[in-house]
Amino acid sequence: MRDQIRRPVVTPLGVALVGGALWWAIGSLAFPSGFGTLVLAFGLLVAGGLYSAARRRPDAGVPVPPSARRGVRRLVVFGVVLVVGVVLALGGLGYRELTTPVACMVVGGCLVPAAALLDRRGCLPLGAALMVLGACGAVLALRSVGQLYPTGLVGLGAGALFLAAVAVEVGLHHELRTKIGSR
Repeated sequence: MRDQIRRPVVTPLGVALVGGALWWAIGSLAFPSGFGTLVLAFGLLVAGGLYSAARRRPDAGVPVPPSARRGVRRLVVFGVVLVVGVVLALGGLGYRELTTPVACMVVGGCLVPAAALLDRRGCLPLGAALMVLGACGAVLALRSVGQLYPTGLVGLGAGALFLAAVAVEVGLHHELRTKIGSR
């Protein structure tokens, strides 16, 4: 028998981990090179720890249901096209500082219908929180100078929200509660 090439399985937890690491990396770009590298390393360390915790779960390898794959693909393509279009439009209009907050709002807006497609209620508050974070970041971007608020705050905040959602999905909050309660 020939060995079959196994395709990588796309799981919602894996996508959330990659999203959290990506947003954290975007947020770390707002800092000077030395400190930004430390912030990036910390975020990647947390994402790696969550990955190892997620692999211990028996349902961690459950892929996206076949009935939802088509809708999720459409949603991802729509979100990517919308983010690229928004980045190009805002750059052309001279509002580059709004690209990260608006991209955060678009990602949050795409997570709301994903909650129904994936049958995961956790996507709904995560999407709402990302939209609020993006709106607050847009207001701060228009009222401040530099990239700290629009890129740093929104990027690190979105990364932290994604990583916190993974931690809750994995059940680390229950483990923490039992460890704190046992003292």
